[in-house]
Amino acid sequence: MIRWIGALLIKILDWILSKFAVRFAGRMATTLGWMTFYVAMLTALAVLVGTIITGLSATLPSDLAKGIALVKPGNLEVCISAIYSTKVALWVFRQKKQFLEWEQMRKYI
Repeated sequence: MIRWIGALLIKILDWILSKFAVRFAGRMATTLGWMTFYVAMLTALAVLVGTIITGLSATLPSDLAKGIALVKPGNLEVCISAIYSTKVALWVFRQKKQFLEWEQMRKYI
C-alpha cells in the first residue's frame, strides 16, 4: 500500500515537473528566437543605413561633393547610422516588451 502511494506521488510529481519543463522550454525558445531575430534585424538596419548614406554621397555632382567634403566630418555616415539605428532599436525593444507582456498574460496548462 505504501509503495503504491509512493509510486503515485512520484508519478504526480513527474507529471507536474514535466509540464513545467515543457512550458519553460517553450517560452525560453520563443524568447531566444525573437531576440535573435531582433539582433539580426538591427544589424541589417545599421548596415543598410550606412550603405544608403554612402551611396547618396557618391551620387552628388562633383562641385557639390567637394563643397560638402570641406564641412562634412569623416564619420558622418557612421554617426547618422548610429542615431537612426538607435531610434529603431528603441522601437523594436518597446515592441518586444509589449509582446512579452502579452505572452505572460496568456494562460498556460
